[in-house]
Parts: sequence; structure tokens; C-alpha cells
Amino acid sequence: MKAVWTDALASGNKTIDSQHKQLLDHINTFFDSISKEHGHETSVRTLNFLVKYVRYHFATEEELMRKTEYEHLQDHLHYHRKLVDSLMKCYKRLISDGNSEYVIQEISTLLQDWFVCHIMEHDLKLVKHLQGYEFE
Repeated sequence: MKAVWTDALASGNKTIDSQHKQLLDHINTFFDSISKEHGHETSVRTLNFLVKYVRYHFATEEELMRKTEYEHLQDHLHYHRKLVDSLMKCYKRLISDGNSEYVIQEISTLLQDWFVCHIMEHDLKLVKHLQGYEFE
């Protein structure tokens, strides 16, 4: 199961698009790690790295929102926290339950739904706001 970047996901902001593409690469690396050829330790390590990258990406977005006094900052921050919390619950479940089919499906669904919904529902609003600013 591979996630694929399409032009529909492009925001037009170089920093955000670059990080989204890297996130997609990390998500695909995780999907590769959960295949039968890789062990539980590799899956845990890969998901741990993905969680760290998600936090890095969110910090980048949040800095841009604060600098530009984004009016939906609190809602976006809440959404970020909710996603990180969900991802951490999945991470802990992966550690405790291993690469079970249920855990893998839960993580896969979360990552796919989050990636598309986060970009389409939240980041595109942010990018419209950022169009009046020069950062790159």
C-alpha cells in the first residue's frame, strides 16, 4: 500500500509542499517496514522516526501561523495535537501488540486519512493565508 503525491495535494508553498512530500516518503517507508519481510523492531523504529518528522513539520507550520497571525491558529494547533496524540497511541499499540493485522490497519488508515484530510481541509486554508507573505 503506497501513498502517492498528486498535484491535487500541492499547496503552492515551497516549504510546506517539500515537507509534505518528505512526509509521504516517510509514510511509504513505514508501509514498507510493515511488510512481512521486515521485523517488528524495524516497524517501531520507522514509526518513531515518522512521529518525529510529523512533529518537526507541525512546528514549521505553527511557526508560519504565529508569524503571520493566522486567524485559525488555535483550531489548527488543536488538530495538530489531536493527530500527534492519535499517532502516539498507535505507536504505543505497535510496541505492545507487534505487527498485528489490526494495529497495522489502524496505523495505515490513520496515516492515509490524516495525510489527505490534513492537507485538503487545513493546510490549503493556511496556504491561502500565507500567499500574502514572502518566506522562500
